[in-house]
Amino acid sequence: MRTNLYFDEVQVYEGIAERTGTTVDRNAVRGSKTACNSLPELGRKARRMGDGHFYLAGQVWPDAETRINLLIAWTPIA
Repeated sequence: MRTNLYFDEVQVYEGIAERTGTTVDRNAVRGSKTACNSLPELGRKARRMGDGHFYLAGQVWPDAETRINLLIAWTPIA
């Protein structure tokens, strides 16, 4: 099954993302600024647009996670 046939609704509040349990068809979010195909894209959009509801492509969310912190500080390598 392709991951972009359906999207999971994700609520982001203060940089913490949680799934709401709602699943929508790809056609329902087509052209929406809140549709994301990957977790890094979700993080970028959440930082740019702020808190709210976003739609993440199905099967992208990690199975073992209930919440994801999107505002993790980067540590330099060198």
